[in-house]
Amino acid sequence: SRVFVAILSGCVAGVLGLTGLSGFVAFFATALLLSAGLYVKVGCQPKPFFKTPSDIWFDGVMQAMLSYILFWTLFYDIVHIY
Repeated sequence: SRVFVAILSGCVAGVLGLTGLSGFVAFFATALLLSAGLYVKVGCQPKPFFKTPSDIWFDGVMQAMLSYILFWTLFYDIVHIY
């Protein structure tokens, strides 16, 4: 789910024309919203679903960031350059 949300938010950031730091802020905001949503969804008890409680906040963030950057730049190029 983290990579899927990163791809969607990367597409939105590219279409909106976010560049530089504002694009990364958008990624971290969506990642935080997803983590908070997952935390609430599991009833504030992540232990049965994750190895450690911190995994709900940090697990897979770097892979998601790579997907975000790929789609962010792709959609920015499609909409604003071509």
